Amino acid sequence: MSDPEERAAEAPATKLFRIDLVIALCALLVSSLATAASVWQSRVVAQQLASQIWPYVAFQTSYHKDSVTLTISNEGLGPARVRWIRVLIDGKPQHTFRQAMRTLGLSDKVKMDATFSDLSPGHVIRVGGSTDLFRINTPAVVALILKNYKRTRVEGCYCPIIDGNCWITVSGGPGQGSSDPQTVAACPDYTDQMFTSGFQP
Repeated sequence: MSDPEERAAEAPATKLFRIDLVIALCALLVSSLATAASVWQSRVVAQQLASQIWPYVAFQTSYHKDSVTLTISNEGLGPARVRWIRVLIDGKPQHTFRQAMRTLGLSDKVKMDATFSDLSPGHVIRVGGSTDLFRINTPAVVALILKNYKRTRVEGCYCPIIDGNCWITVSGGPGQGSSDPQTVAACPDYTDQMFTSGFQP
């Protein structure tokens, strides 16, 4: 077979090969787009689910005559699992209420009229739920807390009951009022600094 005839025979095969390649690339493109759409849809569904069970935890400090109360509440749309709560004075963690009062200069001999609720890591606050961490009714102690309010910072980290982002909520401290919780991928490991009353039942 002469060269012109050979080239004429190879031309259809070459053209067919190119068409097959185009078809394969188109199929690959369609498959990639379908996969991307599926991933995007999954993320949208996950975000919608997260927004429906989003907890919003905050601290409130209330004063009434000669009493002061620190409350933690969940004002969000879903339950909140508390990982830790810590109290810092001048940036240093206070493990117990008794230790915090010593740091502020209160003598252990002062008798207090007070009630406490100690939360443990993993405690769940239901939607609309709240807990008074402490209520102090001793005027001298109340005055001491108010005097040193700007030195005192309360922090808490909490997560939803399903896997997802967590949040750190803060109240008090130098130049710091209550603010919106900050999103974190996971709570820092501060469970050894979990704040408790330090009083035995």
